[in-house]
Amino acid sequence: MCRKGEITVFLAMILFSVCSLLCVVVESARTAGARCYLRMAVDSSADSLMAQYHRELWDKYRILGLEYDKAETLEKELREFMRPYMEAGNWYPMKADQIRITDMTGLTQGDGRYFEQEILDYMKYGLLDVDWDELDEAGAIELSGAWKEGNSVNRVSELYSAHSREAVRVEKALETINSTLLAQRERWEQGKDCLDRLDGGGFVSQTNKMIRELERLPGQVKTYEKRADELYKKLTDSRERFLEETKDLSDDVRAALEEEISQYESYAAQDEQRRREVEALTNLSRDRIRWIGEMIDMAEEVMEYISNWEPEDEDDELDEAALWQPVRERWSQYGMLSLGVEFGVRDKEKEGFLEQVANMAGKGMLELVLPEGTVVSGTDIRLSGTPSVQRKTDGGGDSKSTGFLTGVRTLIQRLIIGEYDIRFFKGFKKEMQKGEFYELEYIIHGKEKDKDNLSGVAARLVAFREGLNLVHILSDSGKRQEARSLALTIVGGTGILPLVSVVAFFIMAVWALGEALLDVRCLLEGKRVPVIKTASDWKMDLAGLLEMGRSGRLIDGEGGDGNGSGTDYKGYLRILIFGGYDTDLVYRMMDVMQVVTARKQPGFSLANCVCTVNAEALVSGKHVFFSNGLWKSQEREEGYAYDTRMAVAGSYLEDYKSP
Repeated sequence: MCRKGEITVFLAMILFSVCSLLCVVVESARTAGARCYLRMAVDSSADSLMAQYHRELWDKYRILGLEYDKAETLEKELREFMRPYMEAGNWYPMKADQIRITDMTGLTQGDGRYFEQEILDYMKYGLLDVDWDELDEAGAIELSGAWKEGNSVNRVSELYSAHSREAVRVEKALETINSTLLAQRERWEQGKDCLDRLDGGGFVSQTNKMIRELERLPGQVKTYEKRADELYKKLTDSRERFLEETKDLSDDVRAALEEEISQYESYAAQDEQRRREVEALTNLSRDRIRWIGEMIDMAEEVMEYISNWEPEDEDDELDEAALWQPVRERWSQYGMLSLGVEFGVRDKEKEGFLEQVANMAGKGMLELVLPEGTVVSGTDIRLSGTPSVQRKTDGGGDSKSTGFLTGVRTLIQRLIIGEYDIRFFKGFKKEMQKGEFYELEYIIHGKEKDKDNLSGVAARLVAFREGLNLVHILSDSGKRQEARSLALTIVGGTGILPLVSVVAFFIMAVWALGEALLDVRCLLEGKRVPVIKTASDWKMDLAGLLEMGRSGRLIDGEGGDGNGSGTDYKGYLRILIFGGYDTDLVYRMMDVMQVVTARKQPGFSLANCVCTVNAEALVSGKHVFFSNGLWKSQEREEGYAYDTRMAVAGSYLEDYKSP
């Protein structure tokens, strides 16, 4: 029987087409799964690679850094982490053709911004026990304002305190001139006495001494003119500097400073009137010298006549008094030179005490403020090979960019990094253990010697406190009046009233300095000092200030005891970090981490720690449902090629691409 097979062939063709469609759909789904599998494999392997971060660096500083010797080592480790995924017997047969590290970002790169970002990332979770009201933007702005104002006032204070000393030197130059004029009067009186005693030789001797005194006057006048000219020029320059500083000053402080420094210009204006009289002394002294020379000639003629006189008979007597009478009469006509102006400082002892206090902020200040029994560390920090030194070697050491350029864009972030420093780095202690050093002080000051760093930080604290203390004095009318009263005592009954104000401002600046020295000693003793003081917080009166200058040591005040409200030493270091934040400070943080870690791991270098790794994996697979065998071949040319790129920072996936 003849049977036709068209229907059977047709159904077979339909069945083949349906099966092919199903295989395509399944293969497409499997291929998509393979891509996800590859991404997971690369992601997990990269995370496993970054999980080998330096444990000591994390445990001590909460910084994630993957230490390595060369990129090839990391590539090898990444391949090993991917091997289990490649060898797994599953529906995603693959073979890693190429796995390589395309790029790495070191912790020390980028002018410190990657390092900063790691700190900020950790501090998001590390500030759970902090009062966030103290770390809000408004608080940071207020602190920034206090920092800027305190330092601006201190700079203005330094300028005009120096001018106060220069004004006193001008007065002392006038005192020197006056001393010469007094010596001139004394020699004249002694010459007159010699004439009264008919002592011609004594008269000539005194007149010669008088000439020598007068010959000093032109040089003394020039010294006065030089000092006055320097003061006038510096006052002009300082006025410009003051105008530059006003942008960081509050209206009240600016007005108070303007009132004080305007007296310097008034003093300079009135000194111009004195100067004309003083300058005239040069020509007048020359005239007097010529006149005295004529008197010497006249006296020598009389003495020669007396010595050559011979009586004509025994009854003749020489009337020497009559011979000297013309000399006496003319000598009495001498035009005495004098200063017809008010000048000078009357109470030089108190002025000297104030100068002594002003000099305490210089060399030897550290010994003044250290608590009794302190043993200052003599450690020298070995900075060879540290990130800051390497940065300078690479040509980046001259950069003085602020935190805004290094990745820290807001005041609050600078404050947070300061909080991090206070938590993770050590500062001053009365006794340091072997191997310890002043880490915070190094971060702030950056010298190799521990003592230099402690001294530098103490000087910065004194300067900051001095500025804020002067702000308090300027806002306290009682203290300003006390300073003016002491200035009147020192200057005396001078007719140059602006000089009283000039000295008064100098007293206020020295008073602020003396209080600042006490403040820093309190801080180093572990006590607290308010950033902005009130009258009840003030410790030193003017009597104590003068006693400090007399004895050359700090005198404990009677004000706040430093144990109540306020900020402690580490809190002030936080302010110094906040106010002085720059790229160099960030690198010095890295220096400390490297130096401390290298004690347990000799040769450790932070430059060999990466925070970001860019990995690229080139993997080949196969069409499972279109091959002759399920696992027959995985050669790249016979199947799909997968190309996956990953960038991993720490243990966090930043970005990936998979074409």
